[in-house]
Amino acid sequence: MLGLPSATEVKKIIPKRALYSKFQMNTAEQKEFDAAIRQMTIVNEISLRTIPALQKKEQEKAIFVLAVQLKQEGCAEKILYKLSRLIDQRLLLALCYADKLQLALLFDNKIFLNEFKPAAEQRVTLQGTGLKDIWEHLALQVANLTPSAGLTPASVIANAGRRAEAKAQIAALTKKMFAEKQARKKLTLREAINKLKNELEDLS
Repeated sequence: MLGLPSATEVKKIIPKRALYSKFQMNTAEQKEFDAAIRQMTIVNEISLRTIPALQKKEQEKAIFVLAVQLKQEGCAEKILYKLSRLIDQRLLLALCYADKLQLALLFDNKIFLNEFKPAAEQRVTLQGTGLKDIWEHLALQVANLTPSAGLTPASVIANAGRRAEAKAQIAALTKKMFAEKQARKKLTLREAINKLKNELEDLS
């Protein structure tokens, strides 16, 4: 799956009751999960066991690909959070519906998703010499971000988040500024907008 090396391929079906038990889901939560998810299967393991050439570091978590068969296209974010924490390892979620596939992962406590594509078109590459490097570059690929010279993948992702936040703030303040009648308040809003635009330039 995803064009990963054949040495990483595994097949381990995860019963839904394992997730119900881990998160102590009540009946309503179980019904919500069951309405969204048909089946979960670990299909790839990226670790020192499957890729011995990786640099060995103490307490380095492996990366697993969890294929999640959906009952409809799309999945609620709260369910993705639970899936991402199903096991005490790093999980790349491959959300499958019909002949389409969407990738998701939890990075820095935030869910990143790419778009649903035909399964044959969803590909990732393993970049880096260690599991941490590979995980961070997978996050970049899912978030559709380009590596930047001099910045770690984590910094690129953080900057992208801040840019998105600043753009949203600029849009909200601009709308508020045009609706404002008082000249002094309008000027204050304009100054705040200019400050955010300067911040955006610094993050570019």
